[in-house]
This record gives sequence, C-alpha cells and structure tokens, in this order.
Amino acid sequence: MIENFREKVEQTIDLLPPMPSIVGQLLSALKGDDADFRVIGRIISKDPSMAMNVLKIANSALFGLAQKVTSLDQAVMMLGTNEMVSLCISCGAVRSLAAPQGVRTMDLERFWRHSVATGVIAKIICRQLKASRGDDLYLAGLTHDVGAVVLDRFKHDVYQEVLDLTHRENISVLEAEQRIMGASHDAAGSWLMQKWQLPEVFVEVAAYHHAVTRASQKHMVAVALISLADLLARLTLHGFDGNMDGVVVTDTDAFKVLRKKYPPMAHLDVVKLVWDLHSAQPEIDEMEGILKGSLPS
Repeated sequence: MIENFREKVEQTIDLLPPMPSIVGQLLSALKGDDADFRVIGRIISKDPSMAMNVLKIANSALFGLAQKVTSLDQAVMMLGTNEMVSLCISCGAVRSLAAPQGVRTMDLERFWRHSVATGVIAKIICRQLKASRGDDLYLAGLTHDVGAVVLDRFKHDVYQEVLDLTHRENISVLEAEQRIMGASHDAAGSWLMQKWQLPEVFVEVAAYHHAVTRASQKHMVAVALISLADLLARLTLHGFDGNMDGVVVTDTDAFKVLRKKYPPMAHLDVVKLVWDLHSAQPEIDEMEGILKGSLPS
C-alpha cells in the first residue's frame, strides 16, 4: 500500500507534458456560440503536425467517408466540430503520454493497441445499434485506461509487479493494483482527465469503466459502451492485461445498461459480434499507425 496515494499520483500528473495548447483553445471554442467549422479549422491549422494527422484520421476506414477529405474545413463540415475536437485531443493525449527519452516504461505499444481497439470497437457497436453517440466514443475508448500509464510513470518497478501479479495469479489488473498499490488506474485516469479539463464524460469513463452502475445517469450509457468495447477488445485478443476467465458478456452491467437503452441488444448474437469484430483489424492497424505519427520524433 502507498500512503498519500492521490497526492503523490497527482504530483506525477503535474510533471507530465501538458496537452498541446490548441486543445484548450478548441475546448474553449466549443463552449462559445461561434464554434463553426471555420473557427475549429483555423485553430487546428496552428499545429501542422496535428492537422496532418487529423486529416489522415478523417480519411481512414474508421469513418468511411464517401469522398476524400482534402482540407480541415471540409473535414469539420463532414465529421462535425465535436468529432474533430475529439480527434485532436486523441492525438494530443498520445503525444503527452509518450515516454521521455531514457525513462523505463511498460509496453506502451501494446497499451495503445488495446486503447485504439477499444475506441474502434466502441464506434462499431454504435453503428450496429444506430446510436448517436459516435462523436466522443473514439476518444473515450482511447483514454479509458490512461491511469495505467500514470501509475507506471509514478512507480515503474511497482507497477511492473502489478502486471506480473496479473499473469502469475491470473487475476484482473484492477485487483492487482488494489493489492499492491492500494488504488487503481481508474481513479488515476479520472484525475488526469480532470487535470486536462476534458468534458465530464471522459472523467466518468476513466473512473467507472470497471464499475458501470456507479456512473451518473447522464453518462452511464457512454460508460457502458466503453466498458463493453473494452471487454470485446480483450476477447478479440487486443488485451493489455487482466483475467478474462468466466466472463459472460451478457451478464455484465455494461451489457444490461445498453440492453435497457437499446432493446435490439436483447437479440444480439454476441458470439457472431465477437467473430465479426476480427474484421475490424485493418481499421485498428490504420488508426494505430496514424497515432504513432503524432508522437514526437
């Protein structure tokens, strides 16, 4: 157990590189009355590297647009301002959480692969349910486990013990974190989301994706979607760590919440869904490659 855990982890968060400054400008613009596509496009264009990566994502298979997007204004018009801001935050998050030169870290490539898969699968589930929540789900999926990076950066050797314990005793990473550190990545992730001043939905997804029913009514469906996508990512071999033994998808709180919100879930063939999600591999590979391009060289 680690004493004064929150205080010490928040000190670690304070030492992380900040989000790119344009992220704050974008979030401020969304709060105003003049956040049209021209305003958003002008802000994004201030960071050429991010602008290039956002255009790549807009043209990726994840969105499947009917025509190629060649300008930021066109991308914002076709995807919407919220989606574009979400994509910029995604690139910014990966950039901010990159390991500094010479710093020992967990397997970040495997970590981001799971995170990307969770975001992609969340959007696929939304498409299948014809849900209208797609604009923030990719980012919510990408950032749901960032608390693990924070804990690893806080005490790498201790967090390696956590990951070793999950394999040695075949337990969930959440249980291993609680045993060894006295707190878990979901709490640390929510603190980071608050530090970055992201909208409340991202704070709640980070905090409650392992405890869906503790989320607020306002954001419970979004939390459930990410929780289910997280589980399906691991079932389709895009896991990071954690024990999957005995997990029945239809018995999870996430599935029950979504079934109540979207009645067609009651007739969903989960086995077929898991099988079909293997076809999402090209989308996952593509998004992972684009996000690697947002890392500092």
